[in-house]
Amino acid sequence: MNNKSQSEFARLEIERKLVFGELDTSTLYSENKLASLLNLGRTPVREALLKLEYDNMLKVHPRKGIEFLTITPEQQIQMLEVRRQIEPICLRFAILRGTASQKSAMLRLGDKIVLCSEDGDEEGILQCLQDIHTLVADSTGNPYFHNTMEQVQSLSRRFWFANKEESDNLKGSLIHRVIMRAVAFGNEEEAVEGSHNLMSHLTEAAFRKIIAKG
Repeated sequence: MNNKSQSEFARLEIERKLVFGELDTSTLYSENKLASLLNLGRTPVREALLKLEYDNMLKVHPRKGIEFLTITPEQQIQMLEVRRQIEPICLRFAILRGTASQKSAMLRLGDKIVLCSEDGDEEGILQCLQDIHTLVADSTGNPYFHNTMEQVQSLSRRFWFANKEESDNLKGSLIHRVIMRAVAFGNEEEAVEGSHNLMSHLTEAAFRKIIAKG
């Protein structure tokens, strides 16, 4: 891997470790400790941490360590407000500019995420979500979509995994498959409707958490 791909790997792997409880949000970590956990050098890990700090995933405490932040239901709802407005636009450009190769990959990912849900493969679901979000943003041909969406999607994914019910796996995956097929086949209306359905599903899960807290 080159340095850029190493830093991207580090970013996604840190997210995975946070989602599955391999990193403790109550513990402060050093760069060296994280580099050791990821089996990477400090440079790509530092680059990943800078990106994650920009995405509000962590806070650096000088001379103390790195704190990974938790995400509240209220923050999730705010992020979903942003996603509800931007993602349909992103999907429209993905339909217009996505290559045949990218759209074939969307079809494969749509089927794969449903299979992972049916098999109870939590890590597979996360990998599919990361790949879907990256693929759609890349398909727009506009790096600003990628930068904007990445910030809210990574946090939103973390919240969903931490607070979802078992039935949410298949429900969410089926919606993602609808969206992937709609984009691949150029059906803008169905893609946008799928995006709205997804945001409603994620918002419902966030409100469940608020109600549970009383």
